[in-house]
Amino acid sequence: MNGILNILKPTGMTSHDVVSSVRKILNTKKVGHAGTLDPNVAGVLVICVGKGTKFSEYLMNGSKEYICEMILGEKTDTQDSYGKTIEKKENVHVNYEEIQRVLKCFEGEQLQVPPAFSAVKLNGKKLYEYARQNIAVEKPGKTVDIKEIKLIKFDGNRVLMRIKCSKGTYMRTLCNDIGDMLGTLGHMGVLVRTNAKGLHIENSVTLDELKFLNDNNRLHECLIPVDVIYPLERVDADELYFDRLVCGNEIPADTSSILSDEFYIYCKDNLVGIGKKVHENIIKVEKLLM
Repeated sequence: MNGILNILKPTGMTSHDVVSSVRKILNTKKVGHAGTLDPNVAGVLVICVGKGTKFSEYLMNGSKEYICEMILGEKTDTQDSYGKTIEKKENVHVNYEEIQRVLKCFEGEQLQVPPAFSAVKLNGKKLYEYARQNIAVEKPGKTVDIKEIKLIKFDGNRVLMRIKCSKGTYMRTLCNDIGDMLGTLGHMGVLVRTNAKGLHIENSVTLDELKFLNDNNRLHECLIPVDVIYPLERVDADELYFDRLVCGNEIPADTSSILSDEFYIYCKDNLVGIGKKVHENIIKVEKLLM
């Protein structure tokens, strides 16, 4: 029971809640997630099982895709519809072309200041802890990359967008900042993550579906092998060197066709770990996956 699950997280559950549910369904403790989703956000949650948990650091990187609703005319203290309204504009006067123009301004790398109600840490405390105590702090900025924003629909004061972005991008803050540039104010409404690390929402499974598949010995239908979701070149090691390999020692192996800095090391068709080339035809395990 080793691999990656593409779980469709519902709203109302924390990422940890989903991990706990998967542990109970599969009756295993070795379960983790690669990248959190807020409780009020639904969509693709990457769940690592068994040896797959050793891949979480690799799977957290990479771009994400969201369908995001932005509500114009109101600014909230949390930058989403769950917060308190702190500023309001009665009349919203923007058109489709103006929204498209402003959205284009937010594509590319930029410094984004996280919302006050977020888990970003400052001096050992999370920002939302300062916010709940009404303590004003200078929030640290972070470079994010908005690869694409596509306007799907505009209806009165509601804007629906498809957004491709880098890890760590706050959709709430993006909606707030777009609203400010439009001069209308804005906050985030519904948010759904549709893609993470190449896992698409149309291929995701609910927790109920996971339980059904597991109970009927069909877990293989949704458990993705780690070398499928994170493809690398392959080096085959001689089984004579297996003990040295797993102990972290250097061993000889044919690397003449390997072009990248990291690759999978297999021994008798079993995945041993992620390796690196020490010298020509000399390798060692960088990350043991057994």
